[in-house]
Amino acid sequence: RSVDWDRNDKWRILTRQMTLLYSVSQSMPVMIPISAAYGVMKYKISSMASHTYTLLDVHKDIQKGYKLSCALAVAKRIGISDQQLADVLGVSIRTLQRIPDQGSLLSPHMSDRLYRLAHVIALAEYVWENEDSAHRWLHEPQRGLGGAVPLELLASQAGFNEVENLLGCIEYGLYV
Repeated sequence: RSVDWDRNDKWRILTRQMTLLYSVSQSMPVMIPISAAYGVMKYKISSMASHTYTLLDVHKDIQKGYKLSCALAVAKRIGISDQQLADVLGVSIRTLQRIPDQGSLLSPHMSDRLYRLAHVIALAEYVWENEDSAHRWLHEPQRGLGGAVPLELLASQAGFNEVENLLGCIEYGLYV
């Protein structure tokens, strides 16, 4: 029996397939160890040997604040300027410059954004299996993000989620 498909039927099927792909990507995050994000920041975990480090431990670290040296290590790793780092951390360049020394602690707000940045860098490096490719991808407009640059989206939780979801889709072959 022959089925006569019109344009609307094809569009409904395509839309349904895209919705299913998006929902699958939402439920299959790429899991990377916390130590990978901490490695990007060059943050030392002293208690790692005594117990499994969880996101609750990360939360406590964020509330205490990461050192400025962690932020500078991340900026150096992906080649961003102090202004770009300040934008990702959600502060002005002057606020970042007023932090007295590299041992000074960032605010919880800045530390949260720094962890997000480090997490996305570690995830991109895992997905692309190459630091240079991952860093280039983070700096270039991406069609899967509506032409936005991934690093620029990290200023909000929603943007972070979109970047993380796109990397998950790429890892699982759901986005070409």
